[in-house]
Amino acid sequence: MICHGILKTPGKVLAASIMFGIGAITPASAEELLNTHEGVAMDGFDVVAYFSENAPAVGLEQHAITYKGSEWLFSSAENAAAFESSPEKYAPQFNGFCSYAVSEGYGAEVDFIKGWAVLDGKLYLNWNEETKDEFVAEHTTRVGSAESAWPAVHSGIQDGSVPLYRHADEPTEGISHPQTQDFNG
Repeated sequence: MICHGILKTPGKVLAASIMFGIGAITPASAEELLNTHEGVAMDGFDVVAYFSENAPAVGLEQHAITYKGSEWLFSSAENAAAFESSPEKYAPQFNGFCSYAVSEGYGAEVDFIKGWAVLDGKLYLNWNEETKDEFVAEHTTRVGSAESAWPAVHSGIQDGSVPLYRHADEPTEGISHPQTQDFNG
């Protein structure tokens, strides 16, 4: 689990660089930073489906919307319309970075297939399923910690002063991006 395992592994801390290429962190504006893959938010997963279907669903190009400078894909015109009318209702917390990691003061990529949870009407993404389970179990304190830490984590990812962990650097996790390429939903 990233939130525990990587921190115990010496020499694994990576300074954030905004020029990662694949798995890039995309600045939507001077104030905004999203966890995207080649400009596509959520690895191409439909954020509304986590709420309406209680499951991940692959989005389609024909149902794309630009929001915060990134392309968001949806599995249906209805889901695209729902997002367009209220994006803040569906967009993941902490711009799509791992909620558990943010609560601990650093950044991390997420598992869009097994690392998600909708709690109190908000979408939280996490490094993997185990980290998600821990975040959910501790959400009453973790959410507040993450909300307090987010401004510093957000700016720290941008300037490289906060570590950012990537699945590509932890191949034993078995998660590669974009995850839509391996999803059999």
